[in-house]
Amino acid sequence: TNQFTTNLDFIALLVSAYPDLQPWCVEESTSFDYEARDQTSGSNTFYMEYLSTLLHHEDGNDAAKRDEALVKEWCSMLCSPNEVTDSANAEINRQRFFYIASKEDTSSLLYYRDLPFLMDISVQMSEFGLALSLANEIISSARYCRDKRALLNVLRYLKIVSDRAIKGNEGEINTVLLGQVVSFFNIIAPCLEEHNCEFNLVAELTNLIKKCYTETENNPQYSPSNMDDCMATISENAPPSRSLQVLSQWEYHIALPESGSISPSLISALHTCLIRGSREGVRNELSGSLLRIQRAREEGRRPIVEHGMIMSGWNVGPDDTSIAGDDGDEDEAGGFIWPSVIDGTLGIAK
Repeated sequence: TNQFTTNLDFIALLVSAYPDLQPWCVEESTSFDYEARDQTSGSNTFYMEYLSTLLHHEDGNDAAKRDEALVKEWCSMLCSPNEVTDSANAEINRQRFFYIASKEDTSSLLYYRDLPFLMDISVQMSEFGLALSLANEIISSARYCRDKRALLNVLRYLKIVSDRAIKGNEGEINTVLLGQVVSFFNIIAPCLEEHNCEFNLVAELTNLIKKCYTETENNPQYSPSNMDDCMATISENAPPSRSLQVLSQWEYHIALPESGSISPSLISALHTCLIRGSREGVRNELSGSLLRIQRAREEGRRPIVEHGMIMSGWNVGPDDTSIAGDDGDEDEAGGFIWPSVIDGTLGIAK
């Protein structure tokens, strides 16, 4: 305990001498010190603690936190396996890194943040959620959004994250992470096209299904339902038109072998694409009738209909109680279709 206290006091003294005493001097002076090194990993634990104190998110030196080389060196040490001796230290190092890399943490404003570098470290630490957050920062940054090399680097890491999502954990695909990657493909595609980068969204999405299919065929521990989950994730997160292109290419691969018919999972994915596509179409279409229907639904009123046409007035009479409610009451409005259109219960024969 006395030795530990002595080290802390000595480190505090060294930190107080910055910048007159540079960190490289501390590293060199302790690099050959047997007591300063971890007996298992051989890493310089004294220098690690010195940097952690110097760059502490609350009590550290502000000038040191803005030093690019120093911050990068510390981040590299935080993700190094040699610096992790147990799970407790791993969590401490993880939190220290988040103070720098996570934009949601106010402490990150105090540090020099090289976004592509931080994304690289995040992937090394398997912090994929943080990596996607940093990727979003990169393409939103005026500095990096025009940098073709930075954009291609983001794309490379997105593919790494998608591979990890496909492999999943214990034979189960990580649909949450995969959905985030697919959504991000939608965002980054225009940036890559603007800089004439070779990127085809349909091809990328098709590759995801191919990788999942290959994993299903070659890995006996891989759940067969992962193919269904992969298609469902793509249909829920990719643009509907692109999803339909991808699924059409896999129509014959995922047919039921005993009957040759299309599998229910494909039908469900197609249904999701069509529903999303129709909703987006309605949302983007400027139609007076649709606006009146939307207004009627929001206000619980019914349009006045004469000879099958919606009139400009609205029926708000006291006995306007004929629209079916959530409890499934029968519609008493007569033969017009508009009450069913308004409450969304109209059925159309095909």
